[in-house]
Amino acid sequence: MRLDLSGESVQGMDTPGAILTGAKLNDADLRHAGMIGADFIGSDLRGADLRGAQLEGADFSAASLKGVRLRGAKLDKANLERAKLTFADLRDATLAEANLIEADMMGAKLRGVDMSKAKLRGADLSGADLREANLAGADLSYADLHGASFDGAKFDRDTNFSNASVNPEDFSDLDLSILDQENLPDALWAK
Repeated sequence: MRLDLSGESVQGMDTPGAILTGAKLNDADLRHAGMIGADFIGSDLRGADLRGAQLEGADFSAASLKGVRLRGAKLDKANLERAKLTFADLRDATLAEANLIEADMMGAKLRGVDMSKAKLRGADLSGADLREANLAGADLSYADLHGASFDGAKFDRDTNFSNASVNPEDFSDLDLSILDQENLPDALWAK
C-alpha cells in the first residue's frame, strides 16, 4: 500500500530519513519540511510545494517532480538521477554535489541555483533558466542545453560541457575562456 498525501498540507514536518518510496505526494504542501536523507524513490511529487525544505542527501531517483516548487530548498548531495523535473521551480535552491544524471529538467527555473560539483551528465536542460547559477565543477557532459540561458552563470576550469548538445548562439555572450578546450563541445571550440 502506497502512502497517499496528495493535496494534503504537512508543512514543517520533521521526518529525517523517512521512507516514502512510491508515495503519492502530488500537490502536497511540504513547505519547510525537514526530510534530510528521506527516500522518495519513484514517488509522485508533481506540483508539490517543497519551498524551503531541508532535503540534503534525499533520494528522488526516478521520481516524478514535474512542476514541483523547490525554491530555496536545500538539496545538497541529493540523488535526483532520472528524476522528471520538467518546469520545476528550483530558484535559489542548493544542489551542490547533487546527482542529476539523466534528469529531465526541460524548462526548469534554476536561476541562482548552486549546482557546484553537481553531476548533470546526460540531463535534459533544454530551455532551462540557469542565469546566475553556480556551475563551478559541474559535469554537464552529454547534456541537452538547447535554448538554456546562462547569463551571469559562474563557471570554473572544472565545469565540463564536453559532448553536450548546444546551440552556439545560446553561448554567444558568455566568456568561456576559463574552461579547458577539452571541456567544451565541438560546436564551441571556435568561440
